[in-house]
Amino acid sequence: MLLTLEEIKAHCRLEADFNEEDSVLDLIGQAVAQRTETFLNRKLYLPNEKIPPDDENGLHLRAEIKMAMLLLASHYYFNRTASSDFEKSELPMGFIWNVQPYRIIPL
Repeated sequence: MLLTLEEIKAHCRLEADFNEEDSVLDLIGQAVAQRTETFLNRKLYLPNEKIPPDDENGLHLRAEIKMAMLLLASHYYFNRTASSDFEKSELPMGFIWNVQPYRIIPL
């Protein structure tokens, strides 16, 4: 998994021994990884993983992409409904800002 449960918990400021929502946090971690790879049109690999020679667009997980993924994970964790009473706006330096430079746009 690109984000560990411990990393997600730390970013969401949850105690390490808080395990009542581990299955939800694990699902969030998987969804964030899939969403990021889909947006980038690239497969992400951990820094210690070898990118297969047949994956010419493969990318090692960089710090700014990981930060974007953690931002998205915390958004998913703290905003669990499809709508709210408050107007939401994208923060500068948010998910898109961090991952956009690595995106491949198919022509």
